[in-house]
Order: sequence, then C-alpha cells, then structure tokens
Amino acid sequence: MTLGTLIQEGGWAMAPIYVCSVMALAIFLRKWLDIRLARLSDLDWVEPTLALVRSGNYQQALEIAAQSPNPTARVTEATLRILQHRPDRVEAEAKRTGSLELQKLESHLPMLAFIAQAAPLFGLLGTVLGMVELFVGLQASGMQDIDVGRLSSGIWKALLTTAAGLTVAVPTLAVHAWLSGRTEYFRLQVGNIIQRILNEIPQ
Repeated sequence: MTLGTLIQEGGWAMAPIYVCSVMALAIFLRKWLDIRLARLSDLDWVEPTLALVRSGNYQQALEIAAQSPNPTARVTEATLRILQHRPDRVEAEAKRTGSLELQKLESHLPMLAFIAQAAPLFGLLGTVLGMVELFVGLQASGMQDIDVGRLSSGIWKALLTTAAGLTVAVPTLAVHAWLSGRTEYFRLQVGNIIQRILNEIPQ
C-alpha cells in the first residue's frame, strides 16, 4: 500500500504526516545537492597547498585552495589570508571559519530530527482519535448487532495513521544519520588539514 493510499484512507489525520513527508523530502534533496556540490572527498588540492605553505608561498597556496569547492578549502583560504597579515590570529580564524562552514552543512538537520520524532507521534494521535471516533459510534448505536466487518474496517483505518507515521519517520531518521555522518566527516577533515597547515608554517 502506497503512502498516497494511506493518506486517502486515513483522512484528515494524515494531513500533518503528509506535511512532514514533503518537508523531509525537500530537506533531503537540498542537503544532498549541497553535499554533492561541496565535494567533501575532493582533497587533491591539499598536498600542493601544504607544499607551498612549507616554502612560504602563501599567496599561490591560497590560489590553489580557491579552486576547490570543498568547504575545507574555504577554511584554508581564510587561514592563509590571515597568516599573511596577522600570524598570531591564524588558529582563531581557522576555528571561526570552520565553525561557519560547519553550520552551513548542519543547517536543517534539527528539522529532520524533529520530523523523525514527530511523524510517529502524529500517527499515534491519529490512531487514538480514530479509535475514539469508532467506539463513540458504537456506543451511539447501542452496541447492538455489531457488524464485525465495520468494526475491523474502523480499526485498520485508525491504525493506518500509525503506519504512515512510521513510513515517514524511518527513512527520515536514516537520512538524518547519513547527513550527520557527513558533517562529522567534515569536522574531522577541517581539524586535520588546518593542523597540518599550522605544522608546515615556517618558523
């Protein structure tokens, strides 16, 4: 059964789950595109940059780093720029720029975490309300001549919202874990490369 069928059968209770699914998909596509364009695994520029730093040619090293879309290269650029004017501020500037780049990669991750937690709760709420509505209807009919088919139909329709909530939450949680892993990889990458640059600066 598709999510569209679940939404149609579940009625109004599916609306917040539908909104969650659309938001999660939009955030995933946006972040996937951001990470793809950032090319976090592209580190071909690192060794030539370090070699130039070792020789004291900071300007040319900066130009090589500027050619890479990797956010670590942006941090390297800022580090090399400040190195030419305020060597005493190099480490502080590297941390500041790295923090800004990390914030860009981490943007919208809290929303994904919220959706992963909220979608099952919306589903559970829909199920509870559906069950309440079902039993109120049975009570109004005097509980006489209960139609088992109608009862079972009401129960499974009520449970649909829980199923839909889990259908949204599980992949959203997986996406959040993957994106968190990529941001952590970037965090380690920045720390490693900046430390290597600091070690290569001629005394």
